[in-house]
Amino acid sequence: MAQPSPLLDSLQRVIAHRYKGTGGMGIRYIDDPLPSQAPDFFSSDYLSLATDYSLREIFLRKIQEAPPGHLFGSTGSRLLTGNLSEINALESALKHFMGAPSALLFSSGFSANSAFLAHVPQESDVIIYDELIHASCREGIRLSSCVSYSFSHNSVASLEEFLLSVLQKHPQVTRGTSTVFVVVESLYSMDGDFCPLQEIVELVETLVPAGHAHIVVDEAHTSGICGPNGTGYVSHLGLSDRVHTKLHAFSKAWGFHGAVLLTSPVIKDYLVNFTKSIMFSTAMPYTDVYALEACLSVVSSTRGQELRQHLNHLCRYAREKLFIALKSISKTILAVDEPDATTAPSDRDLCSPIIPVLTPYAKRLGEYLLQRGYAVTPLPYPIVKSSRIRVTIHTGNTEEEIDSFIGALVAWAKRQERVSVRSESMTRSAGAGGSYAQAKAKL
Repeated sequence: MAQPSPLLDSLQRVIAHRYKGTGGMGIRYIDDPLPSQAPDFFSSDYLSLATDYSLREIFLRKIQEAPPGHLFGSTGSRLLTGNLSEINALESALKHFMGAPSALLFSSGFSANSAFLAHVPQESDVIIYDELIHASCREGIRLSSCVSYSFSHNSVASLEEFLLSVLQKHPQVTRGTSTVFVVVESLYSMDGDFCPLQEIVELVETLVPAGHAHIVVDEAHTSGICGPNGTGYVSHLGLSDRVHTKLHAFSKAWGFHGAVLLTSPVIKDYLVNFTKSIMFSTAMPYTDVYALEACLSVVSSTRGQELRQHLNHLCRYAREKLFIALKSISKTILAVDEPDATTAPSDRDLCSPIIPVLTPYAKRLGEYLLQRGYAVTPLPYPIVKSSRIRVTIHTGNTEEEIDSFIGALVAWAKRQERVSVRSESMTRSAGAGGSYAQAKAKL
């Protein structure tokens, strides 16, 4: 039996507070896995590659063809024995595939974003970021030595206001001795909305003197699902030469893990030599390199394009069907945006695979769906501003599965409406002279 410990007691109180503050949904124990017997509508495996047998066969073939000694770990950091020729070859392949000046592999998108923003902006520089950027970017900004500002989500007007203010407050930018970093995501994971990137790039180029702005785009949720051969949203818009740094994560549409930072050769060299997570971490193992080579071969292929087209069709189908189905449901129970609300700006053919289903009863809905085998994690306030479940569409889904899932949502919503009507009836009865318990007893 463990001895009493003030540390463990303190940690337990913090856990209990977090659990209570999110309505009992803020803590998930890792030894309690989510169910998986129902179709996947909640992971970020957009192209369904994580369970793709042909991708698995490509990976196994690469493993079997590997020379002796080239199978598991890299044995050291990249500044020591871990700078494998296979890693360099993969970075070169990704650089050419993405049309970037240079590529640097990371173990995760989190480590890539946090490393870049913690180390590259210098002390006299300024960071302006969308208020809904990922926690990895926020972590990097927190660790950086420069001042930062956040602008209203996806608001070009708000960004313009902050840019003008920064140019006035920080004259070193216009003097040419510092840089303004503008940090956004291409597709935001909680609201499922695309960034107005074309307008943002044009605004930055108009207001900030040439050479004194650095635009950073996190493409975690658009890598593989749009752009020529799956090269992402920036290339989809033809902005590759005007966006300075891009982050592509392999943990979403690529079906694996890790990330690549696409940036200038100087920044890559700087990060390798000054970023502790690179300097003191073991480099990517052979197995990961082979897996990413396999993923790249599928994402960049004709089949990859077919998967993207089918995904886009299913996304549009799901949005339209869900919107129609919920028309008869009170928006105080369940609500979704109109089908065209989160398509890409100036591009009605590109549809977001992320559909936030807003409900103040996220916990109840989550429990209902869990009982039916869906691997859902409710997202209550304050994790997000509006309580919800986040639905994601995958290439591996079918229209029949989508219809069945929407049917489950509607069935729950109608039951919830009946519960709400009963509660209102009991409240009115109690207010008319009887107690709540008496009113409940009458039902």
